[in-house]
Amino acid sequence: MKNKILYLSVAAAFLLGACTPDDYSLNKPDLQAEDLVQGIAYSVAVDEQNTVTLTSLLDKSYNCFWTQPNGRSQGREVKFQLPFAGTYEVTFGVDTRGGVVYGAPYQFTVSTNNMSLLEDPLYEYLTGGVGHSKKWVPVDRDYGVGNCTAPVMYCNPDDVLNDGSGSTDIGINHMKPNWDPGFQSWLIAADSPYMQSYMTFSLDDVNGCTIEEFRGDDGTTKKGKWNLNLTDKNHPTLSFTDAYAMHNVGFDEVCSNYTTDIVITALTPYLLQLATMRTNSEGPWWLIWNFIAADVQNGSVEIPSDEPGYIEPAAPVLPEIADLEEKLFTTDINGVEFNGAEMTYLVSEDAAYDWLWWNGGSQAWESVVKEAYGSAWAPKWGDDALENELTLTKKGTYTYGDQTGTYTLDGTKIIFDKYVNFFVVNGEERTIELTGKEWTVFKCDPGSELILGIPDQYDGNGKANTYRVVNFTYKAVGGGTSGPVAVPFNNDNRNNYIEADKYFRCQIYNPWGGGGDAIDPSNIKLKKNQKINVTLKLSGFTFTQPAKMVLCCNRGEEQDWETGCFDYARAVTVNGDGTYTISWTNDTGSTVKWDDGTSALTMTMQYVGYASLADVSDEGLKAACTIESITIE
Repeated sequence: MKNKILYLSVAAAFLLGACTPDDYSLNKPDLQAEDLVQGIAYSVAVDEQNTVTLTSLLDKSYNCFWTQPNGRSQGREVKFQLPFAGTYEVTFGVDTRGGVVYGAPYQFTVSTNNMSLLEDPLYEYLTGGVGHSKKWVPVDRDYGVGNCTAPVMYCNPDDVLNDGSGSTDIGINHMKPNWDPGFQSWLIAADSPYMQSYMTFSLDDVNGCTIEEFRGDDGTTKKGKWNLNLTDKNHPTLSFTDAYAMHNVGFDEVCSNYTTDIVITALTPYLLQLATMRTNSEGPWWLIWNFIAADVQNGSVEIPSDEPGYIEPAAPVLPEIADLEEKLFTTDINGVEFNGAEMTYLVSEDAAYDWLWWNGGSQAWESVVKEAYGSAWAPKWGDDALENELTLTKKGTYTYGDQTGTYTLDGTKIIFDKYVNFFVVNGEERTIELTGKEWTVFKCDPGSELILGIPDQYDGNGKANTYRVVNFTYKAVGGGTSGPVAVPFNNDNRNNYIEADKYFRCQIYNPWGGGGDAIDPSNIKLKKNQKINVTLKLSGFTFTQPAKMVLCCNRGEEQDWETGCFDYARAVTVNGDGTYTISWTNDTGSTVKWDDGTSALTMTMQYVGYASLADVSDEGLKAACTIESITIE
């Protein structure tokens, strides 16, 4: 009787107070868990194809939430399919003034099997097919798939492709790690009992989808059920009952969810990768758990070289740096190169240290921390790490604080006569020592930065595949400049024109021809975080509304031209004739030069619909914008 009274009251309220059928402004009643009953608040229907339809029977102003065998869902109606006969549960919830309230789970029955629902190859990849079982074990070496060499790796949730695109859409074959840590004593060691763990997925028409798993580091065995959700083929997930996505004991508290809607980032007959979101105090980050088929690990099955995603494991290749000695002692003073008898380097204030790991897939050395310092695993350094300077002389001597001695160059190595202790970083969970005798030079950008590294990890062939590095900057000779560096320019060589009949451009430099060589590109060199400023004077424009003006080049994070460039924060507003300064800051992480022929330097401004010129002849366009100054600071 209670539920009938409740819903009659709701109906009366809408009849008396609603202005139109789509007016939901009235306060909704705060439903309780006992109100959310199947047949009254919602319905469950199963058709002969094993399609399950969940439908809310409440007023459509309620936001509805479901926990169902294929995962969590939202909406007034949800449909999904279940291949096997059996008893399943659904839980219905609604958003109320007090938050989301869920009713008690409701059990429903699927009476027959529908084996046609198992035709997706992911079922066969995971289990070996109907009537079979398949065993998966933690990855223990580089198999040439998955960009992984060990059981767990990391993926940046703000850039899941690790390519600077900023994609957050993690899913099947849509993930690249930002760090493969290999085996670490503080993470998962190569001899950890966890490496004896396994998951065995089974699929048959009697027991349905079952799993047996053993976790080696605590000796526990579990038997349960699994469900593969293929509603979105680009984002398949796994959910478990009485089981979990395999992980080591040390990570039990790192992620809060190992059972529901576990993201699959790779599933082939040979490789399984599952992603769980880190939820501890270190903040959100994807952890990618890597598993290899047991028959691949024991050698009875070989991954074919034409397998999609297969990459012949590439041995680490150290960078080659030509003329290292000359680069070590070369810097610049006010834009003029200078080669001295000695050079002094400062530990970088922005990134004192890092790890560089060899990504065998991209065959490149990649940063691990990417300047995200301050976590337990990558603690921030103290002021003591910055207090000493490294000075090298061409005579082969060095000083660093109170440490002195001699050094030699061997290829891309600086070999000191004894161990040099640059600094130590103490964190809550780790201590990072930057101490060594033989330092590999990973980067030497004259006048800008010097990166020195010592081996931190090794691959199965004994090759160092991760280096702990110290990041240095060149100390300015003579105390540096007193102000911005002025760049010479020739106004006669600028090229003003209307681009695409829409935008006004002042082309300062164009390496591909077409006019606009107002500067000598060899005079434009920006170190990391330096800024180029171009001051221009507009004449003869009539503005009907404010326009945006921006400096465009083919560098850094912001490379859009019209029209996307006008949304950049550095774009300036133009509303009349006068002088305006537009800028670009070098955010590439290293020195950039314009004499390499890969970038233009152009001002562009919104024109059609914003402004007009009385004279649009070549001479009129040229007079409309002149360069007043170009500086680097």
